[in-house]
Amino acid sequence: MSGSARGVPLKTVPDMDTRPILDRIKKSLFSILDSAGLLAGARVMDLYAGTGTQGIEALSRGARFCFFVERRNDAVILLRENLAKTRLDDRAEVRLGDVRLALQQLAKSREGGGFEPFDLILYDPPFAFSREDATRQEAEAEMALAGRLLNETGRLVLRTESKVEPPQPEGLTLARHWKDGPHAFCFYGKLNT
Repeated sequence: MSGSARGVPLKTVPDMDTRPILDRIKKSLFSILDSAGLLAGARVMDLYAGTGTQGIEALSRGARFCFFVERRNDAVILLRENLAKTRLDDRAEVRLGDVRLALQQLAKSREGGGFEPFDLILYDPPFAFSREDATRQEAEAEMALAGRLLNETGRLVLRTESKVEPPQPEGLTLARHWKDGPHAFCFYGKLNT
């Protein structure tokens, strides 16, 4: 951790069903986000949050709010503990459930008015985009739905494998593709319409 929660160790789920981000890779990602001015005062969404390490890092580095979505109850329990331990829980909302359903509910609230769009969406699914076409198409559709919740200058950041061809979700454009060995991040912005 860096920022206000520097040095606070976070709990993780002790199994192989999650993909915790390596500290070195997380540090590189957040240096990129920080230097691009995407963290200070940002409204962030952490999808497939696991125990919240990326969203908590964003909060620790100056984001004003983070909305976490994770489907595993055991991970959400640890996520809440991590937020309390870092004293960042007052700037967070945690949703236990399916990412697609949470995105659909947020999209409906946006249509109804009173919705504040997100500046940054951290999209870290537990699957690779190198799978069969149907899975890739479903994932791209989910990314497109998430992209509709961004503000006009916001970014959606996908963590994937470097060997994977970057997805092409509707309504988003690839602004940057950063690789480090087997790891990669795709930075998307909204298409100008």
